[in-house]
Amino acid sequence: MVYWQKFDPDQFEFEFDEDELAGHDVSMDEAMEVFLSRFDVQRNKRHHGGYQLIGRTDNGRRLKLIVKEKNPGVIRVITGWDV
Repeated sequence: MVYWQKFDPDQFEFEFDEDELAGHDVSMDEAMEVFLSRFDVQRNKRHHGGYQLIGRTDNGRRLKLIVKEKNPGVIRVITGWDV
């Protein structure tokens, strides 16, 4: 289980649903920038075991990402969009 309060992105591998992100004009790089910045996190009621992350890209774009720990140490970015 991800311990979000002490989250270290270097301890995880990331998978991205590139088509879903592209459908919302979000790049994989932008999604990754959210993980590397300060973000807020809460459980996602629609995806069992999923979370909503709200953070900013390096250019200041505010994004909401829907993510899930696919396996221990692997985070799957399901989708994302502007907030």
